[in-house]
Amino acid sequence: MADDIRWQQRFANYINVFTRLEQAVEAYGDTTLDIIKEGVIQRFEFTHELAWKVMKDYLEHEGIQNVTGSRSAARHAFNIGLLEDGQAWMDMIETRNHTVHAYRHSILETEFKNIVERYYPALKQFRETMERQR
Repeated sequence: MADDIRWQQRFANYINVFTRLEQAVEAYGDTTLDIIKEGVIQRFEFTHELAWKVMKDYLEHEGIQNVTGSRSAARHAFNIGLLEDGQAWMDMIETRNHTVHAYRHSILETEFKNIVERYYPALKQFRETMERQR
């Protein structure tokens, strides 16, 4: 992929996975079924992974180097105005690290609630911001 459009190509993939998360949150955001919550968490994991990679590609396109991981990408993206809620993104990274333990009910409940109430809106805002960059 050419460097100048790599972020756009990855962003197209982000839109696809975000749409699947959006459908899940809108349809099942108030579910009590653990199996559905686990599915929403998995969709969040896919979406978050692509989000920070879109950030990295876009930042590199803009000449910002040394973006080494999701924290670095989120910090730089926040600093240039791509993200509105920097703390939500830092918390999102922690949640992403915790979701491997979603078999523990307390973690499942907490992280599902965070995804629906905090992270989904932040991921949506990121999508809208990046759409304006195209």
